[in-house]
Amino acid sequence: MKQPLKGQGDPNVILKNAPPPAKPEAAPHSRAGLVWSPGFWDYVDGWYVWEAGHWELDRADQQYLKPGWQKVIHGWKLQRGEWQVKSVNFIRNDTTAKEQDSNSGLQYDPLAAFR
Repeated sequence: MKQPLKGQGDPNVILKNAPPPAKPEAAPHSRAGLVWSPGFWDYVDGWYVWEAGHWELDRADQQYLKPGWQKVIHGWKLQRGEWQVKSVNFIRNDTTAKEQDSNSGLQYDPLAAFR
């Protein structure tokens, strides 16, 4: 089972009462190579703690599931932000492999301005 990181609450907790409404947070303009993860209320040691929004590096062939609370049968459950594989391709033909190898020279680094 995946253990929560230090400072994070139990990922499997179900609360009877709805969490507080999300804080208003201005969604920034989209950026190439990045995905915005909006802020959400985490539940840590019996307290709601606001986790501010942040940027995630985009991942090829994956989609980002944004964090938030979901209504379930017995209450509310926190869905943490996570990456999910869109599709899996086990067959790689020679043409695609050669194209990928030739395009691997220079790649865009979205965080280069911050280093």
